[in-house]
Amino acid sequence: MKEENIKALTRNKDTFTAYVKKYYDRQKDFSNSSYYFHMRVIETIRTSRTYKELFKDRIFLELVYATLSTWGLDRMDGSARLVEFDIFQKSILDNLSLLEKLTCYKINNLSDTEEQQVKDKLSILFDNLKVMAKKAKLVGVSKALHHLLPDLVPPIDRKYTLDFFYGNANYGEKDQKEKFLAIFDKFRFISRELNLTEKDQSGQWDTSIPKLIDNAIIGFLSE
Repeated sequence: MKEENIKALTRNKDTFTAYVKKYYDRQKDFSNSSYYFHMRVIETIRTSRTYKELFKDRIFLELVYATLSTWGLDRMDGSARLVEFDIFQKSILDNLSLLEKLTCYKINNLSDTEEQQVKDKLSILFDNLKVMAKKAKLVGVSKALHHLLPDLVPPIDRKYTLDFFYGNANYGEKDQKEKFLAIFDKFRFISRELNLTEKDQSGQWDTSIPKLIDNAIIGFLSE
């Protein structure tokens, strides 16, 4: 872990906010479709009566699936490839009970005891969810879980998240779950260290505390 990066990002809230603003300086780097589908998912979650109904809604899961494609997980050159939608949907329905149990948690409000309980459940979901057609699943599963549990799970990518925390984009099949859970730990640490709340979400891409931290990380690396 590059603890110096975490220390710099969490020096104080003003510094953190400045890095978030740097993210918006490069907002043009992200496609309109990636924002559109992300917001459709988030708005659907925020206005839904119950998660149980939502996770069983094929149209909602199709929105999540489309979002993952626009977030770089289904490329024409085959470097990243989603599983077929029916496989993706079935893996979510097969783990519906576990997903439902996690909907009451937010990363910035977890107690130490709750954190371990949440990580135990996320560990099972990491193994069970079918998102990517290839064995490298860290990025795909994290982005899928972020769009199913946006207030709890951070999105992870190679270019920014892994570089920020590890200084490189490498991970193997055997250590990818370990890195997923370690990064989750650090997102929780950052949210608690800075006492982040929904009041800190001021920009259009600040759709949750995990996404807000993700934006700050991208801004930090853009320097």
